[in-house]
Amino acid sequence: MPTIIYWLLATALFMLLHVSIMALCATMLGIGIRSLRYGIGPTLLTIGKVDIGLLPFAGNVVLKDTREQQVFEDDPGRDFYNEQPLWKQIAVPASGVAVLLALTPGVLGTQGVPGWQAFTSAFAQIFQGALAPLGTAQQLLADGEVFARSHDFVAVFALVALKLCALNLLPFGGMNGGQIMLALARGGKPYAAWEEKAAQWLLLPGLAIVLSWLLALGWYCWSTIGAQS
Repeated sequence: MPTIIYWLLATALFMLLHVSIMALCATMLGIGIRSLRYGIGPTLLTIGKVDIGLLPFAGNVVLKDTREQQVFEDDPGRDFYNEQPLWKQIAVPASGVAVLLALTPGVLGTQGVPGWQAFTSAFAQIFQGALAPLGTAQQLLADGEVFARSHDFVAVFALVALKLCALNLLPFGGMNGGQIMLALARGGKPYAAWEEKAAQWLLLPGLAIVLSWLLALGWYCWSTIGAQS
């Protein structure tokens, strides 16, 4: 199987598990869910609260939250995310990463690959690659291709999951780390006047990193196709 297919399948599987784990955690903690979305782009299918997008490489859980939805006096229950104790506000965004971090390092370990080292090194790699999408990132992607050619899909998924866990823990908007950081900064309070503006600014570095890596991946695929033709 071409290595790019391995990467894409591993990313899609990570997204599926990550979103599902957070939704399950929220439900178990008594927090209401407005909707779940698997994938990005045009919506292909809607089943109840679940939307399925065209490209299965991202997703999100929209929780009941008084900061984002109109609240009525007769709204049943007070299962709003931002009204929960601080530990619950942290547990939900942390759960998708925590569960996968509890499993994937051991998977790599069974194949002789130091899983925790792969995770901790990802933080520096994310920034180094984003700063040099046509340089450092190309070498990192080439290393990933070599790994995919010499290991089975389970190992590739474990490696991709560890790298994406690190990405999601960065303290930027749209990522679990950013959500956790804002909850800590609020001190568990349901609302802070400064939060909306802070969240907007935190979106910028996260978006820049993602766009830079998309550029790097596109260039790598183009270069690989050109070299093979």
